[in-house]
Amino acid sequence: MKIARLVKISDLKNVEHLVKYSGKGMTTMPKTTKEIKERIKWSERSRNKKTKKPNQDSYLFVLEDNGRIVGLSAIYTSVSQKKPSIFFKKSLSKLQSKSLKFTKDLEVLLLHLRKKPYSELGTLFIKPAYRGKGSGSLLSFSRFIFMSAHLCRFDPTAFVEIRGFKNLKDESYFWNLFSKTFFNLDFFKVDEISYIDNHFVMESIPKFPFIIEHMPKKLQRVIGKPHPNAMPAYSLLTKQNFRPNGLIDVLDGGPCLETKIKDIPLVKSARLFPVEVRRNITFDHFGFIANPLMNAFAVVKENYAFDKEKKNLLISTKVANALGLETGSIAQVN
Repeated sequence: MKIARLVKISDLKNVEHLVKYSGKGMTTMPKTTKEIKERIKWSERSRNKKTKKPNQDSYLFVLEDNGRIVGLSAIYTSVSQKKPSIFFKKSLSKLQSKSLKFTKDLEVLLLHLRKKPYSELGTLFIKPAYRGKGSGSLLSFSRFIFMSAHLCRFDPTAFVEIRGFKNLKDESYFWNLFSKTFFNLDFFKVDEISYIDNHFVMESIPKFPFIIEHMPKKLQRVIGKPHPNAMPAYSLLTKQNFRPNGLIDVLDGGPCLETKIKDIPLVKSARLFPVEVRRNITFDHFGFIANPLMNAFAVVKENYAFDKEKKNLLISTKVANALGLETGSIAQVN
């Protein structure tokens, strides 16, 4: 059975093994034992904190398949709270001449500061051999289910940066033909620095608008275009009311999506029910079932039913054991 849940310090060795498969392109993925341990501890501090308001927290989730850790994802809160996040914004600049009586609209890229804090979805990775068959949606959507159970811990806006387009040779046209000009570093080094604090970008890139039509055609075509491997995640997010906001990653040119958390369908559909564990159930529903408790949060996508008279959620022993639930517990369905 596949289970998405919050990470535990006892997962350290298994997460270490998982990240070996993530490759160089996943720059938000912790790589060393020290980094992995720090990320797990950050998640545990966030989970155990006394105040419920968002304050630069991180919640790290793992996907478990028959006891093996095969995926990782995260939510980060209060991003840009201390320093603004830096992006390019694609917009129109109007040129006018009264004497020559003409106007012209030019598409431009301009540095944009995002100052209002937001909660960001990130670090989504599944071991290649375990992709498909609902793994991606379970791991990705478990974050929305967690948000719906603990809304006060998150900023009103959810935000996600999608990886920018690369060709079959793993080359980024946006980086090679544009952003590389401003940095005396290779792509992965710059992206690692920007993950820690991308405010350094402000010191490196000129503040004037860049006219898009003057750029090479192959560069123009990939501005705001997702990486082919990111298209499944992009599709899942749009089904949850995420929309492009015109912001573009300064390094790989990938699009940014956002939505209000209260408008996410999986958040709006959350319902709580008392649990009844039974052996023989005539299942008539299939969907997400969660243990919503902070210290035991876990999600599966399995069959269930309702006892309409008792208003109980009926689940199998297998599902109950996976989620740490028993008869009388409260479960959440989305």
